[in-house]
Amino acid sequence: MPALQNAIAGDACAAVRLEPTQPNGVGAPGSAPREPDDQARSDTPADAWWRRRLRATFVFVIMALAVAVAGGGVHIVRPGETLAEIAAKHDTTVAALTDANGLANPDLILIGQRLTIPSSDQIHIVVSGDTVGAIAVTFKTTVAAIVDANGLRNANLIKIGQQLVIPGPEAGANSEVAPRYHLVRRGESLASIAAAHGLDVDTLAAANGMRPDSVIFEGTRLRLTPGPSYEPATSSGGSHLVVRGETLGEIAARYNTTVRRLADLNGISNPNLIRAGRRLAVPGGFQCPVPGARFFNDWGFPRSGGRFHQGNDMFAPNGTAVLAPVSGVVEQVEGSVGGVQFWLYGDDGNLYIGTHMSSFGASGRVTAGTVVGRVGDSGNARGARPHLHFEVMIDGEENINPYPLLVAACR
Repeated sequence: MPALQNAIAGDACAAVRLEPTQPNGVGAPGSAPREPDDQARSDTPADAWWRRRLRATFVFVIMALAVAVAGGGVHIVRPGETLAEIAAKHDTTVAALTDANGLANPDLILIGQRLTIPSSDQIHIVVSGDTVGAIAVTFKTTVAAIVDANGLRNANLIKIGQQLVIPGPEAGANSEVAPRYHLVRRGESLASIAAAHGLDVDTLAAANGMRPDSVIFEGTRLRLTPGPSYEPATSSGGSHLVVRGETLGEIAARYNTTVRRLADLNGISNPNLIRAGRRLAVPGGFQCPVPGARFFNDWGFPRSGGRFHQGNDMFAPNGTAVLAPVSGVVEQVEGSVGGVQFWLYGDDGNLYIGTHMSSFGASGRVTAGTVVGRVGDSGNARGARPHLHFEVMIDGEENINPYPLLVAACR
């Protein structure tokens, strides 16, 4: 529909600019009106056809202008802008902008790119596996709002191919102040940047997933306003009964965790000494997406096209298994920039994205630890060191620095 709106709006502008002159009507200012002649009064079939067409065009133009007004129009991306900022400015959502513009990755927009701003209400066509709950999470609305907007008698009864109206955000839903950023200059530290902006260094560090003494790099974009917080999954994990011959390393690999994490969780002072028959607690919640990968805090690093890194790169040998960090529903995506990607709509309401994979793994409903792909160099990473670009979007809308999560789960 947004593409149709743009096409209609374009035609409308052309029609308005090409208003026909009226030789037998009102002339230029100061000219005398001409008396219509007999030929003008007796239309030929061709004249009648053209008159009907002009009337239809006029109606078409009026309808097109109405559609254009009802829609959100077009936004041209400026340097430093993010899709979240653009969504907030136009009172819409990242998910709505992504769908309206066919974006493979909401973090990959270019300076000068023209983005269609969708109207407040949207249409979603139900596909296999959809639920009203999942659709509500995707579009940042509620089950009740979708039920009311579509007059559904039973939220559990929707059909493949059914068109659902997705109600727009309530007035003021995106009235929060857009996040402010600072580009790190040579010689600056977190402390000096915090002081320059009247902030506490701990607050600045927390907003960027760092410690107050973290090393920062020139050109990095730091967030000055507090961001959304990550709510760990409610799963508390489970337990494992040690059998004869097992090692803590084998158990850690099985549950997609680390020896150190298992040892800390169970108060084990010597990881090489565990006895058969002992029941070990195993961690739940967020799991390491690429166990054994090497990574550092490259959040906010500058990228081509005026973009900034919205995740962390996890380096591992080509073909290394990529695991689902939480349970949820995996969608397989391919694009020229991100290459082979997984988009995991977590049961915790957050969106987890992994890009540049060499191949896909499981899709659809998965549990934490399921293989969803393999490390690679696809997309615009072709020829670079194999890695997984990993990012987390809170509520599917705003990125956070995943580095603290990765440190806790992978080291």
